Amino acid sequence: MAATTSVIPANAAVKPGDRCKKAGATLKIKGDKYVCTKNPRYKKSKRVWVWDGCIEANTLYSDSVTRLENLKAGLVAATAKLDELIKEVPEAEIKAKEYDTKIAETQIKLTAAKKSYDENLAKGAAYAKAADQWKNAVASYERAIASFTRAAKSLRDKADDVTAQQKRLDLQNQTIAASEVEIQSNLKGRNQACQKGL
Repeated sequence: MAATTSVIPANAAVKPGDRCKKAGATLKIKGDKYVCTKNPRYKKSKRVWVWDGCIEANTLYSDSVTRLENLKAGLVAATAKLDELIKEVPEAEIKAKEYDTKIAETQIKLTAAKKSYDENLAKGAAYAKAADQWKNAVASYERAIASFTRAAKSLRDKADDVTAQQKRLDLQNQTIAASEVEIQSNLKGRNQACQKGL
């Protein structure tokens, strides 16, 4: 059923904080809106006429508490991700060095292939087929070096990922600290707005 709103004259018997029966019912006392509900400041509160400003202040406080809980949950996940990245870095560096070795070995083969290509090309048309084979070998080695280089860089980027993740964690910690200050401010505002008799 829809809550009803009543207007109570200034000299009426009903006062802020008086007991009421119908949860959610509203009325106006001296121009201010009141709701029949439990005062959120007091744990064992009965249903009383609570100032609407108290309810709004309590919503603001509750929302800030929920935000903090979500931020802390996000921090746990972000910390786990950082730990995972840190563990991956040493192994990634080992693999990157393996690619460095492959690059060096392939570079030697590439240099030799280029020399053979030039030599066969210089011998004229009779060696055109051999020159083409060495040309293909040169292209193959160049592609391999490019691939190994990308792989090594990707592995070494994990160290940068750690740095970036640490920055995100630092920012999250700052946000949490600010949220905790906000909660205390909202709690103080809620307690002031929800004093008995307001």
